[in-house]
Amino acid sequence: MNFVLDRLGYRGTGSDLAMSFRDYGHRVSGPELGAIAVLSRRGGGHVGIVSAVDANGNPVIISGNHGRRVGEGTYSQSRVVAYVMP
Repeated sequence: MNFVLDRLGYRGTGSDLAMSFRDYGHRVSGPELGAIAVLSRRGGGHVGIVSAVDANGNPVIISGNHGRRVGEGTYSQSRVVAYVMP
């Protein structure tokens, strides 16, 4: 995520840890288009960019390391720790 933010002209967190984005930028209350979603997972976290929201309110997220590549997937809202904007 830091790489993407750098390419867009934003400062990142300076950390390789996904959970470092919990306190990044400013929080938004829900899955807004373009927001960074911070997700929990066993052993750490995951981050991606919200590209849509499904009919059940779950975020559709574009992220790296999605099946070992960049991809898009729908994640359960219950896994979201925070939504932040740069």
